[in-house]
Amino acid sequence: MWWYCRALDFQARSIARPAKADMRSSRKQISDTTRAAVPKKRVRLSPEVRRQQILDAALVEFSTLGFTAASIAKIARRAGTSKANLYVHFSNKDAIFETLLRDLLVPSRALLQQAQQGQNLDELIDAFIEDAYAGLTPQVIAVIRLLIAESHRVPHLIQRWHEETVVPARAEQQHRIEQYVAAGQMPQTPVTDYFSFVMAPVLYVAICRMVFRQDVAEDEYRNIRETHRKVLHMLLKPAPDGLALPAGRKRAAKPR
Repeated sequence: MWWYCRALDFQARSIARPAKADMRSSRKQISDTTRAAVPKKRVRLSPEVRRQQILDAALVEFSTLGFTAASIAKIARRAGTSKANLYVHFSNKDAIFETLLRDLLVPSRALLQQAQQGQNLDELIDAFIEDAYAGLTPQVIAVIRLLIAESHRVPHLIQRWHEETVVPARAEQQHRIEQYVAAGQMPQTPVTDYFSFVMAPVLYVAICRMVFRQDVAEDEYRNIRETHRKVLHMLLKPAPDGLALPAGRKRAAKPR
């Protein structure tokens, strides 16, 4: 009889062990679930970093969907933030679009900056070319494409960007060129009369990068950039004595 009682006791303990093991497993699962439910600590970003993330996300959304179809909610989601936080930085979608234009599509200031440092004309021209072509980043190309595609949908935004950003920058640049001409450091030519013309080759290269294969676009980039540099050195430097001036222009008489 004793052996029968021990058998029953062993069987009872065997049944109890899995139950205890199941309880321990359940408690572990609950603990793991609780830990997973605790939100991770958010990394606090500086306003400048967060603002740039929003602009980067907006550029992707605008380029993919177009300005009209892109929404604040989609931009915020791509930027990894909330709509409320996005509105801390930008009042609406128009403000984001205008900021992209203002930040990325600004006429080169290299000529003005280098002139203030007292560099000679050769160095100024080289610095201008370097700055103008280095500015053709993928982000800038994307904004130019967006500008072309969306200009008829948001003409008021394009007009405001042109009046508030492009026109003042061009006027400042033109004023500096006219100072060079007045000082005899540059000849007066159609290029110096309307200096914005010199950006035409840069825009051509930008269009090449939009429509051509990468290898073709890069060949155009190298060739146009170097030709542009040589042409500006020819057109913006005073003609040495003894060389013919452009037709219709007379050399100033030397004082007696």
